[in-house]
Amino acid sequence: MPPDRKPAASLPSAFRDRWKAFLFFLGVGLSLFQLWSVVLSTMDPLLQRAVFLSWVLALAFFGLRFHRSAEWELPSVMEFVEGVLALMAGLYYVVHFTRIQNHWPMIDPLTPSDVFFGAIVFFLVLDMTRRVIGWPIVAIAAVFTLYAMAGDRLPGSFSHRQFSAAEFLDQMVFTINGIFGTPLAVAATYVYLFVLFGVVLFHSGAGEFFISLAKSLAAGARGGAAKVAVISCGLFGMISGSPTSDAVTTGTFTIPLMKRMGYKAAEAGAIVAVAATGGSIMPPVMGSAAFLMAEFTGIRYIRIAIAAAVPAILYYLGVMAQVHFLALRKNMETFREEGEPGFWKLCARNVYYFVPLAALVALLVRGRNPTEAATVAIVLTLAVSWVRPETRMTLRKIAAALEEAARTAVVVVAATASAGILVGTMGMTGVGGKFTGLLFEAAGETLFIALLITMVVCIILGMGMPVPSAYILTAVVAAPALIRLGVPTLSAHLFIIYFAVMSAITPPVAVAAFAAAGIAEANPNEIGYRAVRLGIVAFIVPFLFVYQPELLLIGNPLNVILAFLTAAAGVIALAAGLEGWLLLHASWWQRALWIGGGLLMIVPGIYTDVAGLALVSIPLASQLRQRARAAKAVTG
Repeated sequence: MPPDRKPAASLPSAFRDRWKAFLFFLGVGLSLFQLWSVVLSTMDPLLQRAVFLSWVLALAFFGLRFHRSAEWELPSVMEFVEGVLALMAGLYYVVHFTRIQNHWPMIDPLTPSDVFFGAIVFFLVLDMTRRVIGWPIVAIAAVFTLYAMAGDRLPGSFSHRQFSAAEFLDQMVFTINGIFGTPLAVAATYVYLFVLFGVVLFHSGAGEFFISLAKSLAAGARGGAAKVAVISCGLFGMISGSPTSDAVTTGTFTIPLMKRMGYKAAEAGAIVAVAATGGSIMPPVMGSAAFLMAEFTGIRYIRIAIAAAVPAILYYLGVMAQVHFLALRKNMETFREEGEPGFWKLCARNVYYFVPLAALVALLVRGRNPTEAATVAIVLTLAVSWVRPETRMTLRKIAAALEEAARTAVVVVAATASAGILVGTMGMTGVGGKFTGLLFEAAGETLFIALLITMVVCIILGMGMPVPSAYILTAVVAAPALIRLGVPTLSAHLFIIYFAVMSAITPPVAVAAFAAAGIAEANPNEIGYRAVRLGIVAFIVPFLFVYQPELLLIGNPLNVILAFLTAAAGVIALAAGLEGWLLLHASWWQRALWIGGGLLMIVPGIYTDVAGLALVSIPLASQLRQRARAAKAVTG
């Protein structure tokens, strides 16, 4: 036990209760401040981000962290000091904001107190990130900081002009080019409100509705427990956008159910991990990356969401097809729970939950600001919750949702604030362009090699990191190189988002697999490898939409429809080949032809579609003949 902590049991009960109440109201206050500052006020964006960050830092150090066990109810002495310093830094920013706003960065010198509080904010951000996310992104931020401070001593093109510590802090803490840059701006506006919407929706009873909806869709299906997991993870992931929280939320129910029905522990964990990860590429939230992409590229959010829809559908189709063929191969039991209402009856009873979702989509399609759309969706969710007495969002429930949203935001803020350090350092030193040059040199001006390198970089940088951090890191480094090679901006950034997301299931540091492993009681690496196979479509489709934009709904409508239909057929054929089953058990040559033909059909184009269809048809015809002979033998 750390020496500066005291077990909760040794502390006065009244003191512990007061501290918990303090944390609760601190979280509620943050959410109320966000609603006011983002929706109602005309507060200066830099000041809003500074107050927001200091508030989140205080929450993080005073006690609201995901990995805190129930045993710890109070912060350590060091954490308490850091929380107080965070509040003092925020207050300093408010008091001196007029001077901070009007000063010329790196020209007007900082005062000693500016340097002190700037250093406090910088190191508190890194320590919060270490505590709630882990060391990888902190180590990367430290390397970039060291490069900014000492890179002038390097030989060759990677050298840059000398920066003093005060100049570095000026850029990082007192401008919008560092910690308070675009990543944190997105977290402090769009992302926070969408997180709040998801929490309010869940507290309004929609969480139970989603689970029941998944059960009704899978009723009577072979291996239905696995299909419940895929559907429920997809529904939750569309709103939460977090692979780990999605896996924990739905996996607690679905993994034990799958194990009872005969799935191996690693199979159950992999199904939940891959389905939960897909939520980060499924509109509308897309793990917050879509909002970041909109800010970085200037492309409207709704256009990004529409373009991402077809690849996400293909992803879940591939997962569901493999789950289905696995259930047939293992001869799994059908799934049905007595007393569960049917799909249409369930929808009729809970149709009001579709109102806020429909309003959200409609407002985004009409081009309204995502902040406005999320706010309207939150208000409508509160209103429709009063349809039934047991789901009504009372003041107590609303306060609980506000506090939970604040707690949930800690991880996103830690990721984006640290990512701001990386982006700011790249801007100061110009190292992003130098990395682009290296990528060009390694790829030899060959697009496919550049895509492969970018894929590997995304997966490596994304290991153990939230989706926003992984996307920002790779987008700053690799996206310019892909664009220079002729890849459209939309395709280049979506390519990066996909592989940043897939790092959540790619061993050895697969955060979604680790989350599922704790529930499944299985090896996380085995879960990760199985999840990669289940999610294989996500490792193929991004390469295809770079070359053939029809999969992003770009081009002639007829070509787009044809590309989607043939790709869907290819995904099913690929799943049959991987699982070794379509109508019957498949031989090795049948599996090989399905895999080859499926890959060809996924690639848009008349020649690849025809060739793929021909390859897929051969084993399909063979299995049809086998089944006909078996049926004839049975009937005599």
